[in-house]
Amino acid sequence: MRTIISKSNVRFFLIPVLILFTFMRCDKDEIPFPYVSIYANLALDTQLGNMLPGEYKTLDGYGLGGLIIFRADQNEFLAFDRACTFEVSRDCILIDDVSMFECPCCESRFWMVHNADIAGTVYQGPANYPLKQYKCYFNGTNTVTVTN
Repeated sequence: MRTIISKSNVRFFLIPVLILFTFMRCDKDEIPFPYVSIYANLALDTQLGNMLPGEYKTLDGYGLGGLIIFRADQNEFLAFDRACTFEVSRDCILIDDVSMFECPCCESRFWMVHNADIAGTVYQGPANYPLKQYKCYFNGTNTVTVTN
């Protein structure tokens, strides 16, 4: 009795295995950030306190853990969720720590400084992912809109 393994049989077996390994994650400790619908029109003069470039402000009641609004320059604003990307829950809300935000649950730290390129990125783990960022639009005069 002779068994022949054809190339098509090998491909039939290997392709699903390769696809499975492609989508597997090694960092099982981290929870994917849930989708939270957000839409906020924020007045620059009242709700955001006429922030200057390089400054940030926190706002409760939006997103999963509240918002961090960062003014990158005169016309660019960035919006981040205050929930930690490692301990994703309403119980792990980041605390402002002068140019950084720290998670009280896992002690991850995230940058929030004058440079828009690193705002929201991880400074110290165990978090591996930057803060959840939302789309942010400035109308050029007095309104900043934050949305998904």
